[in-house]
Amino acid sequence: MDSNVFGQVYDVLFPAVYRYVRLRVPAAETEDVTAEVMARIWKASGGFAGKSSLKTWALKITARHVAEYYRRRKQTTAPLGEEPVLTGALNPAETVPESLAIRNVFAGLPENQVAVIEFRLIEGLSARETAEVMAVTPQAVDSLLYRAKQNFRRAWEQETASV
Repeated sequence: MDSNVFGQVYDVLFPAVYRYVRLRVPAAETEDVTAEVMARIWKASGGFAGKSSLKTWALKITARHVAEYYRRRKQTTAPLGEEPVLTGALNPAETVPESLAIRNVFAGLPENQVAVIEFRLIEGLSARETAEVMAVTPQAVDSLLYRAKQNFRRAWEQETASV
């Protein structure tokens, strides 16, 4: 892939890759890890066979890289004690508590449920594309998403009941 084409692809893929990384690694390392992923995508671009969408392929590479990041550090989860990143907030006094509540709810969900919510609802991947990234069947994605929504709703109600 020549650099002009990759520049265009970079513009399309970077937001999804960055969001995925930002939710999973400490804020201080988000940019470095994202840059490593984008470099990995660039190096692997010759092997993209077009069997899936480019976004699905890139998120699969991203998920593997984040898993390696934690294996190298012998950790299984990201620390969640950091301040949330708020962009475009109209009233920070209202959005900060809500963002913290959402962060707490996601912290209490299993990683695969957070991932399925991110891929299906935030990134807009199909069940088939999500299944490819997560290495499960589309039926498993649908079932997991159903459970994730139920668990999120239940945890959200508990989290916001105390506010």
